Amino acid sequence: MSLPSVDDARAWIDARSARGLALRVAVAVAVLALAGGLAFYAYFGVFAHHAPEEVRESVRADGNVTVTEEYGGFVVSDADPGVERIGVVLYPGGRVAPDAYLPTAARIATRANVTVVVPKMRANLAVLSIGRADAVLAGERNVSRWVVGGHSLGGAMACRYAGSNPEAVDGLLLVGAYCDQPVRGMPALAVLGTRDAVLDREQFADSRANLPADAAVERIEGMNHSQAGHYTGQSGDRPARIETDAAHRRLAGVVADWLCAGLDHCAADASPDDGTAALARPPST
Repeated sequence: MSLPSVDDARAWIDARSARGLALRVAVAVAVLALAGGLAFYAYFGVFAHHAPEEVRESVRADGNVTVTEEYGGFVVSDADPGVERIGVVLYPGGRVAPDAYLPTAARIATRANVTVVVPKMRANLAVLSIGRADAVLAGERNVSRWVVGGHSLGGAMACRYAGSNPEAVDGLLLVGAYCDQPVRGMPALAVLGTRDAVLDREQFADSRANLPADAAVERIEGMNHSQAGHYTGQSGDRPARIETDAAHRRLAGVVADWLCAGLDHCAADASPDDGTAALARPPST
């Protein structure tokens, strides 16, 4: 048997080296991808914004509402024996857990006599769960009309859902959010806090035409971005000039008034707002 030539030996070594290098590169890429995925999950999932434990428990203990865990999040309804025929699906903001909206949902449920559903988004990012409302609309059989809305990123994704499902959605609700795609043929309400420094005001104005022409736009004086829910640590936000509970009362009052005017759902037996609301309608842009 003849021995391989020097050139053959060099070619064999080069081939082995190339395969080894390719393997090492592949392993490095896989490790980086895994590390990146874990970091992504930790930032948006494990370290998401939550309501304080005592706030969550106070809502659960509130005899005026019923709270159940569904759709990875919560269903909050007025505790009166009547059946609510209108529901609100509220998509959470980016990196915000559903429980952060429990106090808001409770205020809206009792003030407007509606069922409020705050579903869980994949990785707490509504952009990954735009169709999350499908399960809610199919699962809540006692609700015959639906408002789909959301806060911040959740509001933008609610716009996309409403625009793609006009036959299933009766109204659109935005809180600290704007539509990046057109929505037509339904009542719409956009609520802005005057201390909200996270919402891009210029983008909101530029995208105003994406809302229906008769959409209502309301401001809540002193409310910041995170007061759409009940959490802290919102990057880029300004300090609020009203208490969070007051912001929730005012938001619930605005939503209830809009449901009455736009969808003829008037909660005659609901307790009126406490009179602390100071709402101003901004110029149409």
